[in-house]
Amino acid sequence: MDPRKTFNSPHTTGQWVEWLLDGIINPDLGAEETHSILHYLADLEIFKSDGEGAWKLSGLDPNWTGKDVRLILQKFLTEMSATEQGFALAYFFPREDGLPPPPLQVSDDSSAASIKKSSFTKSKVSGMEVSSDLSTRQIVKKWGNQLRPFLDLEQKVIARLKGRYTTQEDAQRLFSYILDKTREKASPKQWEQLSRKRHR
Repeated sequence: MDPRKTFNSPHTTGQWVEWLLDGIINPDLGAEETHSILHYLADLEIFKSDGEGAWKLSGLDPNWTGKDVRLILQKFLTEMSATEQGFALAYFFPREDGLPPPPLQVSDDSSAASIKKSSFTKSKVSGMEVSSDLSTRQIVKKWGNQLRPFLDLEQKVIARLKGRYTTQEDAQRLFSYILDKTREKASPKQWEQLSRKRHR
C-alpha cells in the first residue's frame, strides 16, 4: 500500500517516513530524525497506532486526495505548533510565512540563575588549604557557568518532547536537530589570561 494514495489505511513506519520525506518535512531531515518525528506526531495524536506496528493518520475524510491531505495537515500543524504540546513542530516543518524557527530559550526560573556557590571554591583538607591556579580556576568556573544554561535547556526540551511513543533516544535526536536549526553563528571569543591582567 502506498500512503500517497490510501491515507485512510494503516501503513508501516517506513512507508510513512518515506511519505513525510517527500516534501512534507524540512528537506535537511534524514530517515532517523523522521522516524522520531513520527513518534512525536503520534504523541500529538496526529498519527494513531494500530497496535501491530503500523500507523494511520487521524481524522481523515475518505474522499480527500493526496493534495487535500497535505494542505489540511500543513494547516493543522501550523495551529498545533502554537500549543504547549506541539511547540517543536515549528522546527521540523516548513513555515508558511517563510520565517526561520524561533530560538530556544531557557526560562527565567532556570537553576542556572540561582547558582550560589561554585565547586571550585577553596576547601580545606586535613587542616591545609587546597588552592588552585587563579587563572585556571576562574576560566573553568566561567566555562561551567556558561555551560549550565545549555544543560538546563537540553533537560527541559527533552522532557517536553518525551511521551508515550517518543522515547529518550527520540527526544535526544530531535533536540540535537532543533539546536542545530536554531544555533546562531558567533565569532569565537578571544580569551585573555587573567595572569597577564594581574601584571599590567
